[in-house]
Amino acid sequence: MKLIAILLAAATATAAAQAAPIPIEQFFQKPQMTGASISPDGRHVALRMQSPSGRSMLNVLDVATREQKAVANFRNADVGVFFWQSDMRLAYTVINVDHGGDIGETGLYAVDRDGKEFAVLSPTVVPQRSFADSDYANNEYLARPTLNGFLPRKADTMYVVARFPDDTVLMRINTRVNGRMSDVRAPRGTHRWLVDADGEVRVAVARRHGKDTVYYLEDNNWRELASFDPLSPEAFEPLLYADGKLYVRAHHGRDEASVYRFDLDKKALDSTPLVTAPGFDADGYFQLSDSKMLGFRTNTDSENTVWFDTTMTAIQQEIDALLPNTINTLSYGGHSATASVLVDAHSDVQDHIYLLYNRDTKKLLRLGDAHPDLKAEQMAPMAMDRYPARDGLRIPLYFTVPEPAVKRPRPTVVLVGDPQWKRSSSWAWNEEVQFLAARGYVVLQPQPRGTPGFGRAFEAAGDKQWGRAMQDDIADAVKWSVAQGYTDPARVCIAGTGYGGYAAMMGLIRDPALFKCGVSWSGMTDIGAMFDRSWKDVAEERGLAQLQARVGDPKLDAAQFRETSPLHNAARITQPVLLAYGKEDARVPFHEGRKFRDALAAANQQVEWLEYTPNVEDWKTQANRIDLWRHIEAFLAKHIGP
Repeated sequence: MKLIAILLAAATATAAAQAAPIPIEQFFQKPQMTGASISPDGRHVALRMQSPSGRSMLNVLDVATREQKAVANFRNADVGVFFWQSDMRLAYTVINVDHGGDIGETGLYAVDRDGKEFAVLSPTVVPQRSFADSDYANNEYLARPTLNGFLPRKADTMYVVARFPDDTVLMRINTRVNGRMSDVRAPRGTHRWLVDADGEVRVAVARRHGKDTVYYLEDNNWRELASFDPLSPEAFEPLLYADGKLYVRAHHGRDEASVYRFDLDKKALDSTPLVTAPGFDADGYFQLSDSKMLGFRTNTDSENTVWFDTTMTAIQQEIDALLPNTINTLSYGGHSATASVLVDAHSDVQDHIYLLYNRDTKKLLRLGDAHPDLKAEQMAPMAMDRYPARDGLRIPLYFTVPEPAVKRPRPTVVLVGDPQWKRSSSWAWNEEVQFLAARGYVVLQPQPRGTPGFGRAFEAAGDKQWGRAMQDDIADAVKWSVAQGYTDPARVCIAGTGYGGYAAMMGLIRDPALFKCGVSWSGMTDIGAMFDRSWKDVAEERGLAQLQARVGDPKLDAAQFRETSPLHNAARITQPVLLAYGKEDARVPFHEGRKFRDALAAANQQVEWLEYTPNVEDWKTQANRIDLWRHIEAFLAKHIGP
């Protein structure tokens, strides 16, 4: 009997250990490694990783010796975007700067790969942040070197746009003389440019009288190629100038944008596109060597790379065979002198893993993981589908179901993304989604009409539809999930930040029978007030007209703004609500959140209020974000949990 008791106790302990939820900190703490970039000669790899003090630092790995050296490690700041400027030199941004450390302010900096020749280049605009934003670095740093075409060939040179109150000017920066600038001979008002394989600016886009005008440098003179309203059917976006040819992204009479060659003599697009992505706009960027284009990386339901180069196609096939369960994003030095290929492997259940592949030995070397303590088998799979809205429009949806093999209706969280004018989801690992799934919730991430990336008609269908048809799309996602057998219709909560917080509150207002509770952190509450704030970090001045066309005009549409703003409809919200705002938030001022809370609490006794003040320790430990999600966990468990 004693032996049986011991065995039963052991079995019970094992079952309890298996059933124990993954600690919340493992999802939301700062990742160990958040980016890797290989040098043009393939001899070094820059790694963005967590420092011993909890900051994001930049290390450089010598591919041959495997030795690492910290080249940007600050006690009071984090390294943001980073990229190779040459074989020797790196440029990077600095964010989350606090006083009393070894860096003075946010900005653009440069340093050699050995940590020497540090230089301050220029201040830079830091995107508006919420106290609960992730400090996770996305893959934008991979696109940065080719966003303006090829790298400049002149030693230690970068191009930037200097913004003045009434103009923008393209400038050349010397990265070794602390940001010394000189004018570039380019049209006034230039805000986008393309560099050719010789390192010279050959294409410029300037803002003129409310239109974008595209210029081409020919025989030392700037020749106008086209002028258009950025929202017009004839608009296009220059992407690359290579081998005397201009490549652009355009709709060209079709609903979805594709990549075309633009005939410089005829000033017209070729009839046949170079890159298409059926069902999606061909958003993305070119993969380049020093002198030619190798491929194009775009995002459909997930990240994909189309290789034009047969060698890169073969390398991709080799690596995919070794890593069959992940998307494997490859980076190869523009004039690589080594056999090394950098691999960023990731999937819906696997956060980023960074590896080096040796083309000669066919072996992989693991450099680091974002979350080495989270295992793929512990995560819930994500899928994408398109469901019919009530007017028949097909709405893209990413949905994540815990334990999908056991199909039964489950409590569900509708997680609405921010900002609305960007795609808010992709088939990729997401800490918020996986945390909710680990707690037993189905997670729905609808991409309502107006979201870019799914064709011109889909985006235009969202014009002035905040709180209207866009809100219906979000509600229809729940009805689809119920019909599929994923969602228990009696246990649905809606949540989000920024626009997502706005949509969460409007969901409670418009569909009170559908949504049992709502969560909003740093959520917009008043569309009209949103236009009263500075937009310098949300939409550049030249894009404000387009933004007003999408959201509405604060003067002409004032009545609609009141009708579709949570602040002016707070009395209609009777469900439980969790609100959280940061005292120093730049995105949504704290006083706006408090004003909404007061209006809501006047008639609703089920309002939970949280307020946060970011500080130096929080950016390192993510303490505020962890605390918020701990409250969200308890709130959901109380109102829709088992």
